[in-house]
Amino acid sequence: MKDLTDIQAARFAELARPYLAHPAVQRMGRFVQHGNVTTLAHVVRVARCAFGWSQRFRLHVNERDLVAGALLHDFYLYDWHKPHPGTPHHATRHPIYAAENAARIFGADDAVLAIVRTHMWPLPPQRVPTSREALLVSLADKYCSLYETLFLRNVGAQASPAPRQKARP
Repeated sequence: MKDLTDIQAARFAELARPYLAHPAVQRMGRFVQHGNVTTLAHVVRVARCAFGWSQRFRLHVNERDLVAGALLHDFYLYDWHKPHPGTPHHATRHPIYAAENAARIFGADDAVLAIVRTHMWPLPPQRVPTSREALLVSLADKYCSLYETLFLRNVGAQASPAPRQKARP
């Protein structure tokens, strides 16, 4: 995917700033998400991807909700790799924990909470994205998760994809 234009990048930064400046969001940088990528780097990647797609395809979305939902979609604040009795069934329950944190810490509204709660669709199948913003975040999450798992296992937790190397003959 082509990166954002300067104007789009400035708009994204403006929308993301209140969340990325918050200490609770910064805590996501302590936890690994996929491979060696931190949860913070992952949510930034998902947010830029979803925002970029909305711009590239000229989708009429609420940009504020899109960026907030993407940045908070994995706002569960624990290491999911370590079993913990208070956080069973991570794959299906972490969107609920993330939504609870988003509501408590940021006072997130229903639109943003719906994005967070449905980002794992089709897991579980009854939590279906019901807005363009929620569908974009769900798709961007799958795209970025696959990219991180396959290609960023042995690199640091950069917020943007590493450059590709040419294959040897």
